[in-house]
Amino acid sequence: MENTIDVNGRSILAFLASTHFMIHVYTMLFPVLILPIQEELGITLVQASLLASVPRLINVVLYIPTGLVADRRPSLILTASFVSAGLGALLLTVSRSFAPILLGFALLSFGGTLYHPPSLKLASGFPPDRVSFAMGVHNMGSSLGFAAGPLLLGFMMPLWGWRSSFYVWAPLTLLTAVISHLYTRNRLESRDGSAGPSPIQGMRALLTRGFLAVAVMSMVVEATFSVLFTFVPAYFTLERGMSYSLASLISGLGPLTGLVGSFVGGFSGDRFGKYRMAVAVLLTEAALLLYFPFSSSLLVLAVIYALYRCLQSAFMPLLNSIIVAHSDPTNISLSFSANFVAVNLFGALATTGASMLIEANGTGIIFPFAIIATMPAIVLILLLRRLEGAK
Repeated sequence: MENTIDVNGRSILAFLASTHFMIHVYTMLFPVLILPIQEELGITLVQASLLASVPRLINVVLYIPTGLVADRRPSLILTASFVSAGLGALLLTVSRSFAPILLGFALLSFGGTLYHPPSLKLASGFPPDRVSFAMGVHNMGSSLGFAAGPLLLGFMMPLWGWRSSFYVWAPLTLLTAVISHLYTRNRLESRDGSAGPSPIQGMRALLTRGFLAVAVMSMVVEATFSVLFTFVPAYFTLERGMSYSLASLISGLGPLTGLVGSFVGGFSGDRFGKYRMAVAVLLTEAALLLYFPFSSSLLVLAVIYALYRCLQSAFMPLLNSIIVAHSDPTNISLSFSANFVAVNLFGALATTGASMLIEANGTGIIFPFAIIATMPAIVLILLLRRLEGAK
C-alpha cells in the first residue's frame, strides 16, 4: 500500500487516540448548553438552534476543500484544526452576545472538519492487516472525548457557570496544536511536500464502483444511526414512561460502551476480516432492534441500548478500513471528506423523514425503519467484498 507507515506504530496510535479525544470534548456540549444559552441571551429556541445548524452547514461546505488540501499538507491541516478549536473555545469564554457565541461554535466545528481527513489518512497508513485496529484506537479517543466534555461541564457548571469548562479545554487544545505540529511535521513531511493528484484527478478518482458503493452503504448505515440516536430518548420518554433524567442517563452510556466497541471492532476486523465482521455487527444490531420494543423491563432496555451503541462504535473502524480498501492511496483524505459530506446530508434527510413517520405512527416506527434499512447495507458490504477480491 502506498504511504504505508514503517514504524512499530505505538506512538502514532497514542497520537491518534489523544488528538481525537481532544477534538471531540466539544461535540456533546451543545445539547447540554442550548437551554442555558437561550435563557442567558433571551433568544428564541429557533435562534439558539442556529448554533447547531450553522456549524453543521460549515462541515458540509468545507469537507471537500479540506480533503483536497489535506492530501497535500496533512501536518498543516492537523495543526490548524486545533488552532481553530482552541480559538473557538477561547472566544466562548469571553462572549456575551449571540454573534460571537455563534462564531465560537463555528470555529469549534471548523476544527473538527479540519481534523478528520488528515487523521484518518494517518491511520490508513498502517499495514493492511492493522488498519482496522488503528481505526479502532482512533475511534476510542472520540468515545472518551464524547464522555469527558459533558462530564466536566456537568461538574463545573453549577459552581462557575457554563463557560468554566472552556477555560480548561481551550489551553489544552492550543497545547495540542503545538504537539501536533512537532509530532507530525517530520512524520508527514514527505507527504506534505508531494504534489499529489490535482483536484480534478482527485474528484475523478472517487467515481469508481467500489467507492460509490462504499458511499451508498455509509449513507444507509448513517441514516439508521442518526434516526436512532435522535429519537430513542424520545421513545424512552413517550412510549416507555421514563423521566427525562433517566432517559438522558441511559443515552449517556453510549460513549462509554463505545470505548469497548471501538477496540473490539478494530481488533476483530484485522483478525477475522473487515467485511465478515461488518456484516456480523449489522445483523446483531438488527436482532437487538427487533427485540427492543417487546422488552417490558427498563433495565433490559438500558442494556440493549448500551449494547447497540457498543456495536455502532464497533462498526466505525470496520467502515473506515473498507473506505481505505476502495480508495486511491494518494487520495485518502478526499475520500473520507466526500464520504462525510454524503452521510451528513443523507443523515439529515433521513432524520427529517423519520420525524414525519413518527408523527403519523409514533416513535416505535424507528425500529422497523432501522431494521429494513440495514438489509441493503449488508448486501452492499458483500458486494464490496467481491469487488476488492476482483482487484
